[in-house]
Order: sequence, then structure tokens, then C-alpha cells
Amino acid sequence: MTKTLLTRLVPAVLALAVAAPALMTGAAPAMATTMSREQNLANPRGWSAVAGMDPREVREMARTLPLSDDAGGDQPWCDRKAEVESTLSHDFGEERVAAGHEGTALWGSALMGTWTVVLERPDATSCVIASGIGFSDGANPGVFFTKAGLNG
Repeated sequence: MTKTLLTRLVPAVLALAVAAPALMTGAAPAMATTMSREQNLANPRGWSAVAGMDPREVREMARTLPLSDDAGGDQPWCDRKAEVESTLSHDFGEERVAAGHEGTALWGSALMGTWTVVLERPDATSCVIASGIGFSDGANPGVFFTKAGLNG
């Protein structure tokens, strides 16, 4: 499952990291701009786990989704809680940083500079609902929930 997650998440994260500034302004860049680590830390960015869908809608959808092996196309990655935690920890160097509202949790990696918001369901299933770049140790977790459109 880890390989499947990486295959699904990494291309999307990299493409959005390059395209996000253009998408926010509505202009397409002539050339992609590379942001430094310092620029990313100063201006964290995030996006929904489902392109074109508000993270609040993704969170509500994720409350009843099956595991991703059984899920359809445009849905967030959902798996057993232990598998999601293992993947975030092993593949991205992320650790659980804070609990948010309505069953969400923030995971982050100062080493990779990445962050992920996960819906933790009572049935031991977790779903990735948003992610981004610009995470650092000691940063206010509320910033990342806000960047994900979840406001804490």
C-alpha cells in the first residue's frame, strides 16, 4: 500500500507545489519557479487531497469512505490508521503534531518540510484530506489547518 500511496501522492504534491502560485493568481507561468526552503517556510502552502474540492468537503466525504483498495477515483486515500501513520512516518518523516477540530490531526516533518492533515475516524480508519509544504518545528499548528481551509 505504501508504494500505491507514493505513486498517488508524490506526483500530485510536486505538480501542485510548482503550479500553486499560478493557480492562485490565475496566470500560467512561462517557466516554473523553484522556491527555496526558506521561502517555503515563510509561506507554507497547502491543498486538498482531491483536486478542485474544498478540504471541508473532503473531510465530510472521508467520514464514510471505504479503504482505498475499495474506493473509486476522485477520493482521498483512506486506510487502516496504523498503515496511514506508518506511511507518513516512514515515507515522509512526518510525526503527529497536533489534534484539530472534528477528528482531524496534523502531521509534519521539519526534515522534509511537508505536512499532512488526516481525518482520524472512530473505526480505526484514517484518511488524508489535505497536505502541503513549508512545515517547521515549533510552527503554530493552526497555520497549517488554516492553509488547508479547516481553520484549526
